[in-house]
Amino acid sequence: MATLKDVAKKAGVNISTASRALNGGLNISQETCDRVKQAAEALQYSPNLSARIMVGKGSRIIGCIVPEVDSNYFARIIFEIEKRLQAKGYFLMIANTQYNSEKEVAALNTFCQYNVDGIFLACTIHQDILDKFAQPLKDKGIPLVLIEARLHSNDYNYIMIDDEAGITHAIAYLLERGYSRVGFLSDYILVDLRNDQFVAALRHHGLDPADNPIYIHKTMRFETAGYEMMKLALADPNRPSAFLAGYDDIAIGAMRAIDEAGLRVPEDIALIGNDNIREAPFLHKALTTLSPPLERMAELGVDLMISCVEKNELSIIHRIQLMPELIIRETT
Repeated sequence: MATLKDVAKKAGVNISTASRALNGGLNISQETCDRVKQAAEALQYSPNLSARIMVGKGSRIIGCIVPEVDSNYFARIIFEIEKRLQAKGYFLMIANTQYNSEKEVAALNTFCQYNVDGIFLACTIHQDILDKFAQPLKDKGIPLVLIEARLHSNDYNYIMIDDEAGITHAIAYLLERGYSRVGFLSDYILVDLRNDQFVAALRHHGLDPADNPIYIHKTMRFETAGYEMMKLALADPNRPSAFLAGYDDIAIGAMRAIDEAGLRVPEDIALIGNDNIREAPFLHKALTTLSPPLERMAELGVDLMISCVEKNELSIIHRIQLMPELIIRETT
């Protein structure tokens, strides 16, 4: 029985190139791909997955690239997407990038080598990588659906939460409750985007951004960031009496700092999170938070992906925005 090494030798390439060619990898010439496939056919080399792909039946694999596989938020997205894909006979393959551009490139290349039928790319912040891979993926017939991509482009299929609208609604609620100033405990990873959304929401309500401070702490551990940012805010006697947090985990860290200072939530400081994590209703003060419709996002994302895969609708761009819901609990 022929091996991949035999195929590579007959095609005049190394084993890695032969593997990538058989699995539709990027950055390999069409001439090389054809030569390797011809060698595989001549030697009757046909691993199960490769054989299925070579006769045009597809892999039934969908790739999903996320920046934080251990994040409550992304774990919920993965769970909801996988559940729906399995019901349709597809398998989900997951890659974790930790917001690292090299890992994102490696994941895209690997998924192409596995000849996935489509790719979900969640919360990417690397516009250059997206631009580099978008056309080659399209040329190979691999649809790309962005989930919560934080990029300024209308050239790709995407489904995302309208965070700015959510923040605007949260500020409106605080103003109705009598709070005149609001602080923002920002997200270091998406700091520019988050801050722009907060400032736009303030201006929507006629508030001066100079009177509503933004706090930043350079760590990817959100509980730590929230704790340190709130300690900084509490040291300012002119601090706001209400705060929005970029994530619920940031709000949880902030609540600890408030407790340690001997202050009360919400009597002294009101607090609103973002994400509605499972723990939010069970904290010692149930957290008021913006709740993204993740089940609906997954449902629409899978429907869009399957439509692209099975109907080959690669030229139609879909852009979907969903509104978060403000869940009012005990911290406001």
